[in-house]
Amino acid sequence: MVNTRKQVPNGRLGAALIGIAVLVLTAPSAVRARGGQGTGASMLAQPNFEAPGGGEVNLQVTAGERAIVTTDYWTMEYDLRRGGVLDSIVFTHGSGRNLLVEPFRTFVDQWSDANAPQVSLHSSKEGNILRLEFSGRMTAADRKAGPVAFETTWTLSPFVVRADHKISFPEDLRVSSVGVASTAVRSDLGEFGLRVGPADDANERKECLATFGTTRSGGARLIDEHHAPIYMQFFNRGVEGFGLSMTSDLATWENGLTGKSGVGHYAASVSEDGGSILIVRKPLRVTAPVKVPKGEYVFSYYLGLPRIVEKADRKWRHIGFDAHPFPSDDEIRKWAESGVNIVRQDSEYYGDENFWHDGTWPPFDEKGMKELRRVIATCHRYKILVVPYFSLQELHPSAPGYAQHAQEWARTMGEVETMYHNFSPEDYKLFNYGSDYAGKGEYGAQMCPMSAWPEKLKNDVERAYRELGFDGIFYDWADTEPCNNKKHNPKLHSGIDGLIDMLAWTRRLIGPNGVLIVHQYGLKASISLENFADLVVNMEEIADRDVALRPDNIPVTTLLAESLPRSPCPNYLRSENLERNRQNIAVLVLYGMFPWAGPPWDTGETEVETLKLFRAFKPYQLETYRLHSPLSGAVHTAWEDVYGAVYAGPEQALVVISNTSREPRKRAIWTVRPEDLGFVSATKRFTVKDTKTSTVQTLPFSGLQDGSLETQLEGYEYRLFEVRSAD
Repeated sequence: MVNTRKQVPNGRLGAALIGIAVLVLTAPSAVRARGGQGTGASMLAQPNFEAPGGGEVNLQVTAGERAIVTTDYWTMEYDLRRGGVLDSIVFTHGSGRNLLVEPFRTFVDQWSDANAPQVSLHSSKEGNILRLEFSGRMTAADRKAGPVAFETTWTLSPFVVRADHKISFPEDLRVSSVGVASTAVRSDLGEFGLRVGPADDANERKECLATFGTTRSGGARLIDEHHAPIYMQFFNRGVEGFGLSMTSDLATWENGLTGKSGVGHYAASVSEDGGSILIVRKPLRVTAPVKVPKGEYVFSYYLGLPRIVEKADRKWRHIGFDAHPFPSDDEIRKWAESGVNIVRQDSEYYGDENFWHDGTWPPFDEKGMKELRRVIATCHRYKILVVPYFSLQELHPSAPGYAQHAQEWARTMGEVETMYHNFSPEDYKLFNYGSDYAGKGEYGAQMCPMSAWPEKLKNDVERAYRELGFDGIFYDWADTEPCNNKKHNPKLHSGIDGLIDMLAWTRRLIGPNGVLIVHQYGLKASISLENFADLVVNMEEIADRDVALRPDNIPVTTLLAESLPRSPCPNYLRSENLERNRQNIAVLVLYGMFPWAGPPWDTGETEVETLKLFRAFKPYQLETYRLHSPLSGAVHTAWEDVYGAVYAGPEQALVVISNTSREPRKRAIWTVRPEDLGFVSATKRFTVKDTKTSTVQTLPFSGLQDGSLETQLEGYEYRLFEVRSAD
């Protein structure tokens, strides 16, 4: 077991506390599909991965030896001399080294696909979706074939990778161990995350929040579970990492072989020599052999590979607005002058019920719709993009279709199939938002993406996108939840397949120029889901914590790698809110992350600080710069709370020096590694300009590291320095 830490309830953006209401579902009445809303039955066999953007997927095969798949982000290799097993994952812009120490290996007792000397490979490609099918017979170490056949299908796109392992038992067999894609990875993937399955979550809502830890000495046990987890993740912070997420079919992993739960083994441990991390995924591990009936068993999972790049697309400066009141034209003008280039029309609950209820249309009365259209038009006049808020998993009771279909579409858990409603809390003592934000109503009931619910959601999203002229979509609740609602699926399942299908559909809807923003709650963050986004809103799991943000306590899922740009949540606490958010910005500016701001929790002070940050970076196209964060060691200072980072460009570099303490630092000497500037000076001379004072120093090569550079910083102050060649 892993050590658990305080669980924070998942909430809609900006409401980290959610009231709980439960409803025991009764038998549904007969319903007829209408208006594209569908029925309660699950309609999704497998997600449609097709989505524009992301680049190509290419296959190279050396007959009888290797199959190599490449994208702009990673290369994966399969050994055709060993059953077609995956034995190499290399990120082009990560470390450049193979993550795997041992191949992915599937086995039944002594027989394994990795021992098979022959394998049949069939490949097909449609658009940017590649499918590989490896088939053969599992073999013992002596290369003698056993009775069990295997067929492994890989579906690969730039956004998502899925593996389906079919194990065929030609007759009833008594076995004691069945493993699927067990492997070993490099030990420098020194941080891990685990989302247990619902059987191991004592919380009433069965949200299965993740816990995280760091690897320890040789022989240390990191994860040790008997029930199938939702996912396991492994990271080298700031460099690379990956996730292993079960598909929506949780039941096969949990009890598919024997009909009994808790007979598996899902574990991770450090090898005795400390050189690798052993990952075990066994849906069956028992001391005495048990009967596995004749048949075919398919175990499916997503291999989450982040879209790691050399230079993240850090062009987005994002804030939110709502109808209390709608922003004026003058406010929008000031946003544009500060560098805001995308805004989110938010849907937070207000006691007067004047908010966009999930699943309703139109979202406002005639006056409100006129105001919304004005805001969109004005934003477009100032070249600001606008996206609407949609929840991927909430439907308000007042919405069309709720009365007819909510019981069938709902996400439920427990023997009595408990349905969950998300309420704004009655008591906001922690936040002190005031009476206008007190909980008098609800956001909506939780729906399962593996029901027919996404068909209604697609209709709602497309209508809003097309009729109001939005520039993309913002999705909240972009995380998978377990569900046992037999009214749409008779087996234990999660929503991930439906979410992936929805995200890919959205990318097709908005096209290559549309913007997709997803909110990833850190204790449920999924690489496979966030990969579809252009911008990720995150860190809400710490937004309500009365703990100062520091460079060493940023969640690892936020600092996974140089991949998708992040727009962290501001601190929601009203107590010392301004100071908390100034401190957040002083830290986040070092990692290329630009937090958002907006109502109802923002009193205005936070937005002022956020817009100040946006203005500081407005002159620079950061998407053309490569970031060297404090993790790289590119900048050094003598103060333990003063950090530096480099944004390296082909003609100039930006050095950020930031004081993460409230105490002023009157003399902060800093140095920077010349090789991390991104350009070469023919004369070995450089100019360094303080953008605040416009003071310029001209220094020899040695001046970058001999202590000639210094600055003074107020509490939580950051400064930018332009470094150029003095040629």
